[in-house]
Amino acid sequence: MKYIHVYVLFLMSVFLISCGKNQTNVPKDNIESEIKDIGPNIMVRNIKKGRNGTILIAGPNNSSFGDVFRYDGKSFTNLTSKIGSHRFWDVLEDRRGNIWFTSTDSGVYYYNTSAPLSAGSKSIKHFTTTDGLANNRVMSVYEDKAGIIWFGTGGGVSRYDGKSFRNFKNPNPSSVYKGGNWNNDITTIIEDKTGKLWVGTRGDAFVYDGKTFTALTHKGKAFTNVWSIIEDRKGNIWLGDVTHGLWRYDPSTELRAGGGTFTRVSERGTYAIIEDKKGNIWTTGPVNSAHVAVWALSRYDAKSLYNNNPIVTEIMTGDAFLGLLETNDGSIWFGSATGVYRYDGKTITDFYNKEGQKKYIIDTKQSVVIWKGSMLLGDGTSTGDVDLLKGELLIENRHLVGGASEVDMNTIEKKFDDQRPHNKLPAFFDVKKFPVSTFAITKVETLNDGKVTGNGNMTIEAIMNIKVTGNLTIEGITKAVTFPAQMYFKNGMDGTVVMNGTLIVDRTDWGIDYRSEKFFDKTGDLTISDDVKLLMKIVAKKYSR
Repeated sequence: MKYIHVYVLFLMSVFLISCGKNQTNVPKDNIESEIKDIGPNIMVRNIKKGRNGTILIAGPNNSSFGDVFRYDGKSFTNLTSKIGSHRFWDVLEDRRGNIWFTSTDSGVYYYNTSAPLSAGSKSIKHFTTTDGLANNRVMSVYEDKAGIIWFGTGGGVSRYDGKSFRNFKNPNPSSVYKGGNWNNDITTIIEDKTGKLWVGTRGDAFVYDGKTFTALTHKGKAFTNVWSIIEDRKGNIWLGDVTHGLWRYDPSTELRAGGGTFTRVSERGTYAIIEDKKGNIWTTGPVNSAHVAVWALSRYDAKSLYNNNPIVTEIMTGDAFLGLLETNDGSIWFGSATGVYRYDGKTITDFYNKEGQKKYIIDTKQSVVIWKGSMLLGDGTSTGDVDLLKGELLIENRHLVGGASEVDMNTIEKKFDDQRPHNKLPAFFDVKKFPVSTFAITKVETLNDGKVTGNGNMTIEAIMNIKVTGNLTIEGITKAVTFPAQMYFKNGMDGTVVMNGTLIVDRTDWGIDYRSEKFFDKTGDLTISDDVKLLMKIVAKKYSR
C-alpha cells in the first residue's frame, strides 16, 4: 500500500515534452548521411577558404560566445580558444597567411601565424575603437585587390592599411528604418572589378566609389537587410536580401542614385551567395521570406539563371542555414544553426552528430516538475515537487526525436497550504534499491507547428504543439505514457529550448492503490482520486563539447 503523496513518482515523466520529427527535404539529389570528425556545434555564421586547402569556420560554439575553427581535411582546430570568450562572427586568412577574427563584442583580433598561438602571445594583436576601429561590433572582414583589409562594423566601414585605420560613414539616413544607425550597421563588403565597394547593411545597401555613397534601389525602393553580395565571373552583382529575395544587377547599365537595372531572380530569402566552378548559384536563406521557420541550402542551375523561372534544387532544409563556401574539390560547405555540413554532390556529411541530431542537456536548476493529487470528494488537494538528476533531448531540424531523463526519488516533497517547511514523505519507496526513476521517449508526434516569428537578425522563436510517448519506470515497473506539450525554440537553435506540458496518470498502474476509487468506497470523504496531474517546465540548453 502506498499513499497519495507517492503521486510524485510520476513526475519523472516530465522531462520530455517536445516536438515531432521533420525529415530532410531533398527533392532531386540522392542524399545519404555520414558522420565524420567533430566540429562546431552551434550557429555557423561564416565559412572562408584558408591556405593549402584549409577551411575556416566562424560562429558560436556555445549559447553565449563563439569560436573560430580550422579544418585541414582530417580534424578541427579551435583557433580562438587561447584568445578568450568572445562572440566571433567572421574570419579571413589574408594573402600573407595571417588570420583576422572579427567579433561582435570586442572588435578585431589579428593572428600572426609565423608565431605560436598562445594566451598573451605577441602573435595576437587586438584592435578596438581605441586603435581607430569605427566600432567594436564587427560582422565582416574583406581583403581587396591591393591587400587592404576592410571591416564592416556597427558604426560604418573601417579600412586598415597595416598601419592605421580610416573610417567611412554613409551620411544618408535609411529610407525604411527611421532613426538609429541602420545604414552604417554593416553586414558585408566586396570590391568589384572597377574598384567600387558594394556594401550590405541592416538598413539600405549602397555602393561607395571613394567619393560618393550611392544607395541601391529598384523602382524607388531600397535594398534593405542585405547580408551577402558577390560578383560573378560575368561581372554581374548578386544581392542576398533576407526579406526580399535574390537579386542580380547587370553592370552594363549605368548605376545612378535612384536608378540601375536589377532583376529579381527569386523571392526566396537569401543570406549567403556563392557561384560554383560550373556557374551555378548557391544560396542559404528562408524558403519563404515571409515565414522564416524553414531555411534551405538551394542551388540555381547555371543554364536557367536568366530564365523567368530558374531551376532551383533544395539540397537540404532546416533551421537558419548561413555560411556558404565551395572548396577546392568542388564540395559545398554550409553552416547551420546546429553546426557545419559538407555536400559533395551525393552525400551530406554532418560534422557534429549522427543524422543531424543535436543533443540538448536539461538544466536541472531551471526546470520545474510539480505534482498534484486530490480527494475524490471535496476540495482537498496535495502538491509537491521532485528534482531531476539529469537528462537530455535529441533535436533534429527543430523537432524533438528522442531523449531520456532521471529523477532523484529521495527528493519527493509535499507543499502545505499553511506554508510550513517542506517535509519529506514517509519511506513509501525503496530508495535504497530504486533511488532513481527514469523516463525515455519512444515516439513524438507533431500536432501543428504553431506560431513562428523571426527577423533579419536570424532570431527565430517557434512554438510547436506535440504529443510525447515514452516509457516511465518506477521501482522496476515500466509503463508507457502519453501527454500533450508545447515546445518553444528560443533564438532558432542557438542554445535553448523550453518545454511545457501536463501529464495525467493513473497511480494504480504503478501499484499505488491507497484509498483508490477502484478499491475504496467512492462515497467516502477519504477516497483519493486515482488521477495524478504532473505540471512541468523543462529548460534544455545546447550541448557544447
